[in-house]
Amino acid sequence: MFLPFQRPYHGAWVTTFLAGRAIAGVESVVGPHYRRRLTGGAWVEAELTDHGLRVDVPATGTAAVDAHKRLRRLFDLDAPAAAIDAHLAEYPALANRVGGFRGIRVPGFWDAFEGAVRAILGQQVSVSRATVLAAALCERFGGGLFPSAEALARADVASIGMPGTRGRAVSKVAERVADEGDAWLKTPDTLRSGFADIPGIGPWTTEYTAMRVARDPDAFPDTDWGVFKALGCKGRVAREWAEPCRPWRAYATMVLWAARSE
Repeated sequence: MFLPFQRPYHGAWVTTFLAGRAIAGVESVVGPHYRRRLTGGAWVEAELTDHGLRVDVPATGTAAVDAHKRLRRLFDLDAPAAAIDAHLAEYPALANRVGGFRGIRVPGFWDAFEGAVRAILGQQVSVSRATVLAAALCERFGGGLFPSAEALARADVASIGMPGTRGRAVSKVAERVADEGDAWLKTPDTLRSGFADIPGIGPWTTEYTAMRVARDPDAFPDTDWGVFKALGCKGRVAREWAEPCRPWRAYATMVLWAARSE
C-alpha cells in the first residue's frame, strides 16, 4: 500500500522526531523506516519515500484501513504544506527559519490514548526521560505493549518513577477513556476541557496533546522550554510573538524546535 502526502514534506524532521521518542520494543525508527508492534507480535512497517509512505500492514479489511489512518495521522501526511509554508514565511520574525524547513510536519501518535498518556509522562521532564518512563509503563502494565486504558485506570502509575499527582492524572484519563472511549481526546475543545478537570495536568501538557493528538494546527505550548530557548520569552510574550502565525502556530512551534535541533 502506498500513502501519498502533500508536498513539500520534510521527512528528515518527522523521522528524527519520531526516532527520538520511540518506545523500545514497541516501535522503532531507523532512517526512513518505521515499525510498530501490534497485539500478537506482528509488526506494521512503513518506509518514507520522496513521494509518500510505503506501507506493509499484516492485516486486511477494516484492520488495514485503521492502520493506514493511524499512519496518516502519525506522519501528518495530509497537512496543506505549501499553504502553511507560505503563511509562516510572511512573518519576518520566522521567515528565515521557515526557509530551512519547507514542508515541516507535526508528527502525531499511533494511538490517541497513548499520546495523551505520553504527554503527561513528559510533563516537566526531558524527552529522553519521558521515553524511558513510557517504556517502563509498557513493561510493567502492558506486557511489552502500550497498556490499555482499563489497565492504567487501576494501576499505580507513579510506581514507575514519577510524582503521585501526575500518576493519578494518567489514571484519571484512563478511567474516562475506559468508560467513554477516546473520541474526546481527538477534538481540541473537548480535550482541553477534559484536561482542565484533571489535577496534575498543566498547560504545556494540554497544548502539546492538542497539537499532536487532537491535531489542532493552532495549538501553541507557550511555556515549552524549546520555545523559550528559541524566542527568549514564554507565556503572554510568546503568545504575542506567535500571533501572526495563526492559524498554524503548531507548525511554527515545530519550526522553532527544528531550528534549535540543528
